[in-house]
Parts: sequence; C-alpha cells; structure tokens
Amino acid sequence: MIIQLDTREPSPHPWSRFWEGVETEPGTLETGDMTVKGFNDLVVVERKTPGDFLACIGGERERFERELKRSRCIGHFIIIVDGSLQAVIREARGIHETAIVGTVAAWSRRYCPILFCDTQALAAAVALRWMVQPFDEARKIGRAPT
Repeated sequence: MIIQLDTREPSPHPWSRFWEGVETEPGTLETGDMTVKGFNDLVVVERKTPGDFLACIGGERERFERELKRSRCIGHFIIIVDGSLQAVIREARGIHETAIVGTVAAWSRRYCPILFCDTQALAAAVALRWMVQPFDEARKIGRAPT
C-alpha cells in the first residue's frame, strides 16, 4: 500500500517521519491532501495546520467550501487539524471564537468529521489509520479491494 501525497503538500511531508515503513509518493489530488494510491474516491485526508484552518474559515472560505462539497463524492473524507481546537482559537486574529466553533459544527454536520490532534505524531497516526482501516476491515470479511 502506497500513501499518495498531493504535490502541493510540503516535501518531505511533516507526517511521513512518523510513518515508519510506509511508502509515500507524490501525486495530484483533485480533493484532499493524501490518499491510498489508486483509491482517491474511497479514502482521503485533508491536512490543516491551525493557521491553515483559520484561513479556510476566513478569507479562503468560499474556495474551501467548494472543496468540501467535492468531498461528498468520496467514501471516507476527513479533515485532520495538526493542533488542538484551543490552539486554533489562540491563533485566531479577527475571527471570533464563536465563529470558529460554529464553523466546526456546521462543516462536521454538512460535510465530514474534523479531528483536532494536539501533536504532529498523533495527527500522523490518526491519518494513517483513517486511510488503511477500510482496507483492513475489508480483508477481515474477505472483500479486500484489488
């Protein structure tokens, strides 16, 4: 299994150092930042730092909501923030806490789960499990994708 990282992601990827023994390669993804190669319609992770997430709530909101709408066509899509919700709120300049919390609630309800992870290591671990778990579950019931 190869984890494909969008070419717009940093290289080396900040999470790849936590993925011991996992092969990664760059690729162009229409939606999201990483997937299992060949399954970008099944499982996709959108990675955000606290600052990136705030930009998506603020000035980049329209563009990001278009991406979230596209994500509805993906079987399993998730946003993983590389920091806690409290860290996002602390970094907010000009965006009220109520707007941040309201946006998290609305996007989680309309589009996909949003997970806040306190550390890069935790974010990387959750992302990897999110991507490989559907395949592990399929293997258990004898329906592994080929």
